[in-house]
Amino acid sequence: MITKTTKIWKFFSHFFVSIDQLGNALAGGNPDNTISARVGYYNHHYNFESGKIPWYWYWFEKIIDFTFCPVDGPNHCHEAYHNDAGEVFDDSTLTNFLIGIAATIIIIPSCIVIALVLYLLSVLRLVKPKTIERDKNLIKRFETCCLILEGAQQEMEHHGLDFDLQEVKQQFKTLMEKAEMIEQGLNKNE
Repeated sequence: MITKTTKIWKFFSHFFVSIDQLGNALAGGNPDNTISARVGYYNHHYNFESGKIPWYWYWFEKIIDFTFCPVDGPNHCHEAYHNDAGEVFDDSTLTNFLIGIAATIIIIPSCIVIALVLYLLSVLRLVKPKTIERDKNLIKRFETCCLILEGAQQEMEHHGLDFDLQEVKQQFKTLMEKAEMIEQGLNKNE
């Protein structure tokens, strides 16, 4: 059985994520995001002025979720967003045309090929949907946050603060407010 802990799975998953990020960049998105995370963001976390999700984001999610169901289970795009939640996503109004082209050239043909392979591997019982371990995901995100803050602290110590700090202080205040909200959420479950 090929699982997320096997070397072959890790190799191919890293390889395909890099291709996915390239596809997202070609479609006008952040090169550090996957197409799936971008689609999950626009379907679940972006506030469109009309209050409705544009049809293409909706259908991209359906197609991509179906494609990766044998290895990720349902909600692949939304879970991918949670894995990239700390990233900056593009403004969809600027990329509507690009995402339409990307769908025609990248998303739909890729998903057809990938779905054929994954469903065949699933039928042969070589792959199965992964189990999402929320506790480990949150620990990993908090560890990443700590590393990012440590890097900011080192930058401040090594290079000083000889510029206007108003915007930095405002961002730090926002960060502390988010940290308080997270702490309250954690304390609810005690």
